[in-house]
Amino acid sequence: TLLFLIIASTLSANSPALNRDSLTLVNAQWTIRNVAPGITLRQIHFSQNELFSSNQFINILEISPSSEAKPAIIPSPILVETNVLAIQNEAVAAINGSFFKFNYERNTKDYNSVDYIRKNGEKIAPNTYTGPKRSMHQKGAIAIFNEQLYILKADELKDWEKYIQAQHVITSGPLLMADGKNARLLQASFYTTRHPRTAIAKKEDGTIIFMTVDGRSEQSQGMSLEELRKVLSWMGATYILNLDGGGSTTMYVKGMSDNGVVNHPSDNKEFDNKGVRKVANIIMIK
Repeated sequence: TLLFLIIASTLSANSPALNRDSLTLVNAQWTIRNVAPGITLRQIHFSQNELFSSNQFINILEISPSSEAKPAIIPSPILVETNVLAIQNEAVAAINGSFFKFNYERNTKDYNSVDYIRKNGEKIAPNTYTGPKRSMHQKGAIAIFNEQLYILKADELKDWEKYIQAQHVITSGPLLMADGKNARLLQASFYTTRHPRTAIAKKEDGTIIFMTVDGRSEQSQGMSLEELRKVLSWMGATYILNLDGGGSTTMYVKGMSDNGVVNHPSDNKEFDNKGVRKVANIIMIK
């Protein structure tokens, strides 16, 4: 299949040998749906402990650079479910975005965000610092310039974000890969423990990838950040940015059942499509 050829060519170029997990991913029978011209949803459920010796339910949405898709960062002044916010903004597909405060009352000052957000050239939320250094979830950014999406690596400037030349910016992290080079991952619980994860990635040819992996369930145990990076690198990504995960992890696809929720959000502790958490922002495709 095309997916097999894409992954196999990536592995042969970047890996000295195909290990067991990469072969499992290559040989998997993915369910593939064409969402819109140039936009493809791939789903797989590893249910026999065959990927990283664990069960995993993965959604991969690929947006071709030849499509007419337009990426957008959508913040909300109140917390809203990812699928609801996506429907309100006429999204074709969406994932939950960056990190936020649990404030269920209207908060127009900083949109409940703990990370920097710029919308239409205007800063609407700053980075929140809890120490002298930026947080692990401020080590990268999504920037949209003239309807093109970029994944960027933070530099040493404390106010690095405000110098990004783009109309729309949101910081998140940790950054997992930039220009094909792995970022350093800490030996801290957030990095090494398996959780539901949401990530955005980009291939060298400009293809954008939205990814969710479910967790906190026997049916899908979630991934460490190293495991998340491996899967996306095997899919051909050269830039990878972790987004908010855990109970926030949600993917929406227009026209799908369960109000468009295609993964199994974990907030209700059930392996179904109904435990969607309210979030402060989403990354979407129009």
